[in-house]
Amino acid sequence: VHDTAPFAVQAEVTLKTNFFGTRNVCTELLPLMKPYGRVVNVSSMVSGSALKGCSQELQQKFRSDAITEEELVQLMTKFVEDTKKGIHQQEGWPNTAYGVSKIGVTVLSRIQARLLNQQRKGDHILLNACCPGWVRTDMAGPKATKSPEEGAETPVYLALLPPSADAPHGQFVSDKTVRPW
Repeated sequence: VHDTAPFAVQAEVTLKTNFFGTRNVCTELLPLMKPYGRVVNVSSMVSGSALKGCSQELQQKFRSDAITEEELVQLMTKFVEDTKKGIHQQEGWPNTAYGVSKIGVTVLSRIQARLLNQQRKGDHILLNACCPGWVRTDMAGPKATKSPEEGAETPVYLALLPPSADAPHGQFVSDKTVRPW
């Protein structure tokens, strides 16, 4: 089903759900995470293609190992504002609200993993972003290649990493494999 809502409305709703919703849950739950906990944020391969559709300047920011959560929030907010002004493409954004929201989830995961390393290194908490793949859901439709059970494999794999594991952490994982960001 193709969304007929104006792009700016799609952008606001999609970012609110996928990025800001994920961030809000993490903000509340990360401080409560016990040692050896596992955090799996569901992103998408679309985050990678959307990243390639960004200007070089935005790509550099999103790939930076020094970007802060505040800077990321500012960028995600700017995307929504730019769509409302109809200037998002001029400003270097790709024409996909879903893709930008998932860039946000992937980069947020990288930032949160870095903060866990700084603040709770001895707690052995692993936090990653993953892509479940193209799963037969209401969104993807019946032609998608993976069943829901197959789509769950990578998130469950990450959630059940053994206590002895120290990686992956702060990575983007698809098909149980760390992918370059």
